[in-house]
Amino acid sequence: MILLTGATGFVGMEVLVRLLEQTDRDILCLVRAHDHAAAERRLNGVLETLYRDPSRHAGRVQALAGDLTGDIAAPPRELDLVCHCAASISFDLPLEEARAINVEGTRAMLGLARAAGARRFVHVSTAYVAGTRPGDFGEDMLDEGQGFRNTYEQTKWEAEHLVADRAGDFASTAVARPSIVMGESDSGWTPAFNVLYWPLRAFARGLFDQVPAKPDGRVDVVPVDHVADGIMRLVEGDATGTFNLVSGEHAATVDQLAELACAHFDRPRPPYVQAGAFGGAAADGHGAVYLPYFDMSVVFDDTRTRTVLGLRPPKLPEYFDALMDYADLAKWGKAGLSREEARERGALAPS
Repeated sequence: MILLTGATGFVGMEVLVRLLEQTDRDILCLVRAHDHAAAERRLNGVLETLYRDPSRHAGRVQALAGDLTGDIAAPPRELDLVCHCAASISFDLPLEEARAINVEGTRAMLGLARAAGARRFVHVSTAYVAGTRPGDFGEDMLDEGQGFRNTYEQTKWEAEHLVADRAGDFASTAVARPSIVMGESDSGWTPAFNVLYWPLRAFARGLFDQVPAKPDGRVDVVPVDHVADGIMRLVEGDATGTFNLVSGEHAATVDQLAELACAHFDRPRPPYVQAGAFGGAAADGHGAVYLPYFDMSVVFDDTRTRTVLGLRPPKLPEYFDALMDYADLAKWGKAGLSREEARERGALAPS
């Protein structure tokens, strides 16, 4: 049996789909809920988000009620593997609140995995443990004297240290580091419209008359299918170490992203300004936490991912229109299709 955390989140959903469709394993999903019945209802909601008929795989997946910051019920039987996708992705949580979820929650899952006899632990981190370090950031790098833009980056960095310290509790461990995760590259499907979607929607609505970034700044985004495929290869294989699930040397620049957006939304290209001088309508409020990710010079090295896992991400121009077409169809999160319906619609679209 595999224990999956984070199945109610975007990346976790895509991993769950692959476990259901590409393996015959039984899957136990840790779901934040106060009792088993509530956990099952939340898990059924995930299956409804994924499938037109959510009962299709109901016999192979079950919920385990619990909370990363509190009590977690013991698994019903021994585990073979734990895949830990759950985390708070909020950039503006106070440090101790972020630690309670991302660090102490990881500690709790490592303890549960060991107690349940798991042979392998796969941890999902973020490429942005690189923090403020410029230049190349390799898969073996972690302690580089970097600072952090927010408590999310810092606590994911701390959690990676914890996994490394506890690696001896398992036959093998692996760490996956995605960059900015977007929708599926073929259908554009996503249930979550955050990070890059926020400025793109603002731009489409004419709220940006300036771009608060350097034109040569790098925006490392990857479609969720690349990320989930990488995690699945770690779940199904025995590769150890850290894997950057990123665009790497092929990451788009801000200027290339602006060109794609201008072409798609048929808008003129606005001038660039320094982020600190930005005075656009969306500069304040929740969206401001994303602005630093459009003013970066880090280049993530994904050599191990390419050679060991055999994965190469598509380039953003190849799937940008699919992302934006689905965002428009879903009204940027106000409506939407199940994953299955979106994929069927994409398969019917003219090439």
